[in-house]
Amino acid sequence: MVGNVTGPALPLSPDIGSVIQQFAQQFMAVSSFLLTTLNTAVIDVGRLAWGSLLLLGLFLYYTHAAMRLGKDLIKGGVLLAILVEFVFPYIIKL
Repeated sequence: MVGNVTGPALPLSPDIGSVIQQFAQQFMAVSSFLLTTLNTAVIDVGRLAWGSLLLLGLFLYYTHAAMRLGKDLIKGGVLLAILVEFVFPYIIKL
């Protein structure tokens, strides 16, 4: 008499579609975190740069050490401040 012999249940292999979807979701989460961190770092470095340019430019201009260079640094600092504080955040929100 041959009976119906069943062995241990084999685990079902996950569907390849769900595996790819899980991988894509994890990739998007990590890349979103990385992009947010990178954006914050760029804004912080930009703030440091325009602040330094303005301070150095004001120092050079008002001490008459290098008035033309000081004036150029002040212009560059103001332009960089406008970009970092207004333009870049607007672009990031798009």
